[in-house]
Amino acid sequence: MKWSGKTALVTGGAGFIGMNLVRELCAANSHVTVMDDFSAAPRTNLSGPPVDIVERSVMEESSFAKLPDIDHVFHLASPSSVILYGKEPQKCFSTTTISMINVLRYAKTNGVKKVVYPSSGSVYGRASPPQKETTIPRPTNLYAVAKLACEQMIEGTEDPPPTTMLRIFAGYGPGEAHKGQIASPVGLFLRSIASDEPPIIYGDGTQSRDFIYIGDVVKIMMRAAESPAVGIVNAGSGESHTFNQVVEMLNRRLGKKVTPRYINKPINYLERTHADTSLMTKTFGVTPLSLEEGVDKYCSSIELAT
Repeated sequence: MKWSGKTALVTGGAGFIGMNLVRELCAANSHVTVMDDFSAAPRTNLSGPPVDIVERSVMEESSFAKLPDIDHVFHLASPSSVILYGKEPQKCFSTTTISMINVLRYAKTNGVKKVVYPSSGSVYGRASPPQKETTIPRPTNLYAVAKLACEQMIEGTEDPPPTTMLRIFAGYGPGEAHKGQIASPVGLFLRSIASDEPPIIYGDGTQSRDFIYIGDVVKIMMRAAESPAVGIVNAGSGESHTFNQVVEMLNRRLGKKVTPRYINKPINYLERTHADTSLMTKTFGVTPLSLEEGVDKYCSSIELAT
C-alpha cells in the first residue's frame, strides 16, 4: 500500500513508539493526526514531523468528535509499564480499557479501514517459550491483564472494525529517554554504562527477554495497517538474550568494562520471554535486526546526538 494521501490517527503519538511511528508515517507522506494530552511524554517529541495535533485525552469520547476522515488508527495511548500500574493501578487499568472502548466505537462508527493495537508479549506470563499466538496467556501482573482485556474486548465486539493486535515484546531504541526509569532494560543499561555507572540488574542477570528494535516495531505496525490480516500476531525478534549478554554487548560497543550491580528480584518477576515469530514473518515479511545490530544502531544514535 502507498501511504501518500492516506490519513492516520496515532493516539499517544508523543510516546516512545508513537513518535517513531509518526516520523515514519510522515516520511511516507501520510497525513497524520496525533491525539495526546502530553501527560506521559513531552510535546517536543513531535517537534519535527508535520502533524495535526489534537491535545485531548482518549478517555473522553468527545475527543473523537471532530476528527478528519481517518483511514487507519494506531491506538498507542495507554500506560506502558508494570511500574506505573503498581503505583496507580485503578487509573492505569481504566485508562487502558476505557480508551479502547472509545477507539473501537469511533472506528466502527466512522468506517476506519484498519485499527492497529499494540498489545504486549507480557500477556503470556510464565507460559513456556517460545510463545506462539496459540499459547494460552498466563499474565502475572495488572499491566498484562489490562492488555489481555483489550484483546478480548476487540474480539468480543459485535462486528468490530478490522483490527490487528500486535503482542509486542521488549521494544528498545532511540526515543525512550523521556521514560526515565521505566525505559527498556537496554536503554537503562546503555545510559548507565555510557556514564561509567553500574547498570542495576534484578537477580543474577540470567533472566532473558526477546528484545526488538523500535524501527522493526514501527515497520511491523505499518505492515499490519496495510495488511488485510486481522487478529493476534507476535511482534518480536525471535531471539531471547540474557541481561548479562546485553551488558556485555553494550560494554563492547562503547569500549567500556562496567560491572553490573545485582539486586533482589521483585515478586512475580518473569524469567524468560521469547516470541515465536513465524506468523509475523509470514504475514508481514519483516526480518527484525539481531540484538547486536540494534544495539549498534542505538549507540550510534546516541553518539550522533552528543
